Amino acid sequence: MSCQPFFGETNNHRPALIVMLTHNDFTVMDAAEIFERCKDSRAKCWGFKEHPLPLPQMKELYSRMKSCGKTTFLEVVAYTEEEGLHGAQMAAECGCDILMGTCFHDSINDYCKNHNLKYMPFVGQIVGRPSILSGSIEDMIAEARKYVGKGAFGIDLLAYRYTGDAVELSRKLINSINAPVCLAGSIDSYKRLQEVKELSPWTFTIGSAFFEKKFGEAFSTQIDRVCDYMDGINEVVDYYDTIAGDYDQSRFNNSYGQFIDAEERKVLDKLIDTKAPTQRLEIACGTGRLTNYATHGLDASSEMMKIAIKQHPGVQFKQASATDTGYQDSTFDLVYSFHLLMHLDSDTIQKIFSEVHRILKPGGRFIFDIPSKKRRHLLHHSQESWHGGTELSSDELKQLVKGSFEIASEHGVMMLPIHKLPSGVRNSLKGLDYFFANGWMKEYSSYIIFELTKLS
Repeated sequence: MSCQPFFGETNNHRPALIVMLTHNDFTVMDAAEIFERCKDSRAKCWGFKEHPLPLPQMKELYSRMKSCGKTTFLEVVAYTEEEGLHGAQMAAECGCDILMGTCFHDSINDYCKNHNLKYMPFVGQIVGRPSILSGSIEDMIAEARKYVGKGAFGIDLLAYRYTGDAVELSRKLINSINAPVCLAGSIDSYKRLQEVKELSPWTFTIGSAFFEKKFGEAFSTQIDRVCDYMDGINEVVDYYDTIAGDYDQSRFNNSYGQFIDAEERKVLDKLIDTKAPTQRLEIACGTGRLTNYATHGLDASSEMMKIAIKQHPGVQFKQASATDTGYQDSTFDLVYSFHLLMHLDSDTIQKIFSEVHRILKPGGRFIFDIPSKKRRHLLHHSQESWHGGTELSSDELKQLVKGSFEIASEHGVMMLPIHKLPSGVRNSLKGLDYFFANGWMKEYSSYIIFELTKLS
């Protein structure tokens, strides 16, 4: 999509958050008070719905928003021409910048043009409040092109209220029109934020999710966390804070997760003697799935660590970054970390290697996993997000740790797609898979578990 941004900040294609002071598609009665508490947050775009605030209060709130330099939106959840036109008149009287919603009618479009009001109508078949969207993707794209052709500024797409595939609808529509698209409706998790980030619309709305504390406790903190996430600041920690409650269930209570867990434990059982009087730190311990091998656990996510503490009362836990653990030099005999480095960029990985080297005793070991670069290149794997986005080969690792660590051992995990095979034959092939993954073809396994030894 190529269009000039209407509000400040830029042309960098990062979707801008519109904070909607609404819950279940109705404006909250204390909207003005919430705005005053949050006006200094990072959000530049603010709006609400046409009901139920009285018009004088709406005008006063929009005036206050604009005096604080905000771009303002009124989203009208109305489906008749009469209701939509009344919503446009309210937006114009309030001095609002952009009218969102309503079903498109020429009379509404003409009114917006005549009153210097930018118009972003709905597309598709919409019913109810909260709204539900249905219809074919092709028909919605045709509608959007028609409305933009008639002069509409852009499209208000109720993507996450769609009865079909929200991501497919959003991607196809955004790529099919040369106009701003706002993704709206139930963006209530970091998973959906990541999807929005990758889809790269013009803007997106969050309303009910803030009132339901989906991104934290304080309203202003939630706003800033979402803005930070979209800008790539603290996105990994925020993501895991949000999914902590169902992480183990969703990730490791299925055939793939159970297989990976068993294979990782098989390697750790070989490499770690939990009965030895050694100091062992797990970095990025998460909910404590593998913390039974450790004497100490560290994680940056407070929500994940709360669960780990309950599971392992005998372990000493600490909330800190993997790049700055706060431990003394030469504290640990062993450090291990799983499902961490794969999410990070090369600079951050290098900082972690340096920090681990510092806190390890002479001759100490560092065990970690990372996706195999050779495997991904062989399968022409393409990764679009930070989640599992980093890969390494043995040769690259040797260069990264040259002079500080040496590779003591390598262990492959999953050569065959065991988890996708029928359960009746899965167990009989596990031994064969382990044989291939740890033979001469180990660098073509899905993951490699490396064991490093500190040199000095």
